[in-house]
Amino acid sequence: MQGTSGYTAFILGDCQVGKTSLARRIFKNCDLIFVSSVNGATEYQVSFEGSESKTKFLEIRNSAFLTENAILCDADRDCAFFCYAIDDPESFQHVAETWIPLFREHVCDRMTMVLIGNKRDLRHNAEVVRNLSERGLQPVSMNQLTELYRRHDTIRFFGEGGRHYFPMFDQRSMVVNGTILNCN
Repeated sequence: MQGTSGYTAFILGDCQVGKTSLARRIFKNCDLIFVSSVNGATEYQVSFEGSESKTKFLEIRNSAFLTENAILCDADRDCAFFCYAIDDPESFQHVAETWIPLFREHVCDRMTMVLIGNKRDLRHNAEVVRNLSERGLQPVSMNQLTELYRRHDTIRFFGEGGRHYFPMFDQRSMVVNGTILNCN
């Protein structure tokens, strides 16, 4: 799981925060080929129609993977998506206090980063709100996301998505570091 002969998209975050849903949306209508899975990370090769460049998708769900493995990247070409679940404030805290700092320290501190809050449809769900309030918590607010965005100069985009709702990926494509990600 090393090196980048082409473009690499990193998708990072705790388990059950919507990384797989996000990846399916980003790489919709693309061929995803399983390459390997080891120690909390899974690598896929992605084929975009009409493109010969090699694209990797690396889903990392164990933060220890960042400290235990040498990961080569190209800060000018690659990008990292940091995911948290809006109904899980602890996952947001992990992005802020663990995922981003470890990634910047052990992988790259200049790479374009994208913050994604998943499960937006659960923010106002009565059962979710009640369960969180019983623990003295509340769903992650857009203000918290905006504050985290402002603290990190490498975060270029941020947004929220939910079941069948990913507005930042609903366009035909998104450009990250001059690389076009086909999203539809």
